[in-house]
Amino acid sequence: MPDEWDEVRSLWERIRESVDDGSPPPAAAGAVSRGGPKLSGNPVSITGEAGAGKTVLCDALLQAIRSGDRDSERSPDIEKHKAVLRSSGRRTQTAVTVIPGQLSTEREQALTDTMRGNASPHGIIHVTCWGHNRIWKRSAERDVREELEIGGATVDEEAVRAWHLAKEAVDFRVLADAIIDGELAERLRWMIVVVSKADLFWDRLDAARDYYIPGAATADSRFSASLRDLRSETSLRLGVLPMASRVIRHRFLPGLQNRNSLLDDSQIGGLRGHFSHELQRFIASEGGGSDGEA
Repeated sequence: MPDEWDEVRSLWERIRESVDDGSPPPAAAGAVSRGGPKLSGNPVSITGEAGAGKTVLCDALLQAIRSGDRDSERSPDIEKHKAVLRSSGRRTQTAVTVIPGQLSTEREQALTDTMRGNASPHGIIHVTCWGHNRIWKRSAERDVREELEIGGATVDEEAVRAWHLAKEAVDFRVLADAIIDGELAERLRWMIVVVSKADLFWDRLDAARDYYIPGAATADSRFSASLRDLRSETSLRLGVLPMASRVIRHRFLPGLQNRNSLLDDSQIGGLRGHFSHELQRFIASEGGGSDGEA
């Protein structure tokens, strides 16, 4: 009997194979434009830990990224965007809100304004990065190093990744519990977990897949256990996708070796196309609005 997560894992593999083979994404995928001032349908919230890549993913969705663009910047405030997704003759309107990842009054206000009551999104894009979070401040880098040293860990790439993964799992558990308990996102219909910066660990993509998607041969991770709870306790449609928004170089901590992208611009463009296509499918399948021919 097929596992209930087989379809999610199969989509992940199809995307990986398409990128490895250099195959183009589905027709018209990634046809996205900024929406007009009156656009407000199909609200979508982008959530995730600080430094996971939420803002740059939103920029990629809106086709605001080009090769050679400068690096992204920290976004402490709520971001609101309006977009139109076009695919296969459909034009789907959506209002996108990026919620700050770091604990702050701005984050709490964003959750209140966009995730509760009638403001609840229809969809959530939850951005993860398999422990490759960007640390924005030097003081925070020192804090991470000191915490690892106090705990007796060797300060290397894997220790830093594990530190971020632990925070990410707790953050997602809090979000999942709030959704299950009806405290947040009461009108939620779907969630896509985006495993961003996948170009940095494309050679370890199997391990990342098994960490985020339930149904691996090993026991569930803390993250996939929370995702399994969401499926069993709600009627949400769930997806998990590998994604990279742009070619980057990642620094875990000063003194540690940088991690370079393993994909080129064309391959990352393919990932962006697959993400846009799947996002349009999720919105359209849940009754998202269509204005007919584009």
